[in-house]
Amino acid sequence: MIQEGRMHTIHGWAGLRLAGMALAFGLVASAPFASAADIDSTVSDPVPASPLIRFSTSGTFNDTSTISNGNLLNFNGIIQQTVRTPSNVSLGEFQVLPDLGANVSTVYDNTPFQLALTVGEVNGETPVPNQTPIFINGVLNGTITGETQSNVTATFNLDPENLPTFQIGNFIATITKLDPVDIAPFTTNGGRTSIQGRIEAVQIPEPASIAVFLVALAGGLGMRRRALARKGA
Repeated sequence: MIQEGRMHTIHGWAGLRLAGMALAFGLVASAPFASAADIDSTVSDPVPASPLIRFSTSGTFNDTSTISNGNLLNFNGIIQQTVRTPSNVSLGEFQVLPDLGANVSTVYDNTPFQLALTVGEVNGETPVPNQTPIFINGVLNGTITGETQSNVTATFNLDPENLPTFQIGNFIATITKLDPVDIAPFTTNGGRTSIQGRIEAVQIPEPASIAVFLVALAGGLGMRRRALARKGA
């Protein structure tokens, strides 16, 4: 069973900046510190990137007590799909099962489901670190009647202020969109309806840029101190 849903969110580059300031203290202990603005200027804003990501998805239905007359839906996950970001993607599909002629109505009343996404490779390599799987929750509402009628809609619980974001190697990836899914009946495309979303990524700035800046800063301050010492002699 898939564990309780969670989302990973990266909150800026604070750790990187603190590390840079610690390095500055070691290099120029007797000199004035570089300002936060100076250090921050060496770390550019995240740069949109186009890594090749290979991922898989799976899904589960929770609390089936909210389904009347038995569940008629399957979730078909993606197995080792490859996409280069930024890109629209399929994250799997819902499939309505045949009702074997019963022609009954199955009702979904805020039925919870969960989608899991796991990244296996980035640019052909296993990413380290890898903050997947990530879990995205949603609900199903509507009625499936027989094999020819459905008004069931799957809606994802996506907060625009807290999108599913995760680190995979040297990249930060984000699921920026997950469209609601209007699920077709069995007589349309065999009951299969795709889940469409969008994934984007940015590259993590290299900490080396901070180190280069601070080494140059230390050298410049040392030259200034020597010049002042000669002037005062």
